[in-house]
Amino acid sequence: MIELVVSDILCKASDERAYVMILKEREGERKIMVAIGALEAQAIAFALRGFETKRPITHDLFRSLADALGATMTCATIGRVNDGTFYSQLLYKQGDGVYQIDARTSDAVAIALRAAAPIYIDEELLERVAIRDVFNGAISVPITVADVGTLRAVLDKAVKEENYELAMKIKEEIDAREKSDEHLSEGSCGNE
Repeated sequence: MIELVVSDILCKASDERAYVMILKEREGERKIMVAIGALEAQAIAFALRGFETKRPITHDLFRSLADALGATMTCATIGRVNDGTFYSQLLYKQGDGVYQIDARTSDAVAIALRAAAPIYIDEELLERVAIRDVFNGAISVPITVADVGTLRAVLDKAVKEENYELAMKIKEEIDAREKSDEHLSEGSCGNE
């Protein structure tokens, strides 16, 4: 597992209410981008700056509740990405028990920062979803991270620009996701 730290929180230029959290590996240069909401961006920024509110916000309340129950957060993990959405878990120890709690990645990071707990991602997942390069202000991300709507827009642009190699890769990714969605809707369970 690779430890990540919050590198930056950016406001999306196209939507003032949407933010992007940049997580960077602690001992390296690879980064991932995670779309987050305004409240989560604020909660993470407060934790990074050590800012305390007069009344506890939800992430503070969650930490206080865990403390009151004698549970210690050991780490947050980012386990997978599906259609541009990262899925995370909070790991807690209480006595002899270990508990894994599903969480949105933004909430997992906000709570981990408050608990001074590390944030981890699997090496293979990090390699698959890491930001590749920055060119003239545009960030290149793997197609496995982008949502289907973004993929369709990039597909249209690639076809218009006659970049058929890129268009084929994007079409294959969209088809694979649609096939996976059909498979899941037929009642089968996937082990992830």
